[in-house]
Amino acid sequence: MMVSLIVVSITFVDDVNTSEASIAVVGLGFYLAFFSIGMGPGAWLIPSEVFPSSVRTKAMSVATFFNRLTGTLMSSTFLSTASAMSWTGAFLLLAAVCTISALFIFFYLPETKGRSLEDMSMYFAEITGDQSLLEAEDKAVEKRRSTAAAEIEAVTLS
Repeated sequence: MMVSLIVVSITFVDDVNTSEASIAVVGLGFYLAFFSIGMGPGAWLIPSEVFPSSVRTKAMSVATFFNRLTGTLMSSTFLSTASAMSWTGAFLLLAAVCTISALFIFFYLPETKGRSLEDMSMYFAEITGDQSLLEAEDKAVEKRRSTAAAEIEAVTLS
């Protein structure tokens, strides 16, 4: 996404001619394509994989609200930003925001592949120090162990 925005910003350095306008349109097309398979669905994908069932609906509502709010703010302020900074500056600013977002996601967003919602809850409880959740999980693990031990004993006796 960042590279696409940089390509678009370069086309606006001088007066735009027909070939540069074509490059800008292609660059925006690539930006939209990468956004659609990358950060675009993030507002729905990340909360659905990170939050436990008890708060997932509220988290999805908050994520959707901020997604729509950000889209509205971007749409309503882009032209004034481009007028104040220049078109090149506006697209470079967006490229910088994309870069910062990508770095944040890479370094701080946990990998959810192969992890259950309970694992994610425990992950966040550990990094936030939420003792109540950690204690509840310890009790649940102990209960599962005792149930499994009882089932093994029942099978062994029969």
